[in-house]
Amino acid sequence: MQIEVRLLTGLKRYLPAPEATGTVRPLEIAEPATVKDVLKKLGIPLHMPKVIMINDRQGALDSEVALGDRITVFPPVGGG
Repeated sequence: MQIEVRLLTGLKRYLPAPEATGTVRPLEIAEPATVKDVLKKLGIPLHMPKVIMINDRQGALDSEVALGDRITVFPPVGGG
């Protein structure tokens, strides 16, 4: 199934074709799948995501992913 993945800031390097512009890429993943499966496919360490959104709603590592879903992953944010 195809989904859309959006990785923000420092996570962009894990996108397919990270040299391309933008932070969104289509991704083909086998069914059934969870957010954890998506992160593993992209090579993102599971401790890195701090906020996961599925179609603009709060998600989690064990949330199921469906055809056409839009997954957005936010890394830890620093500052002060």
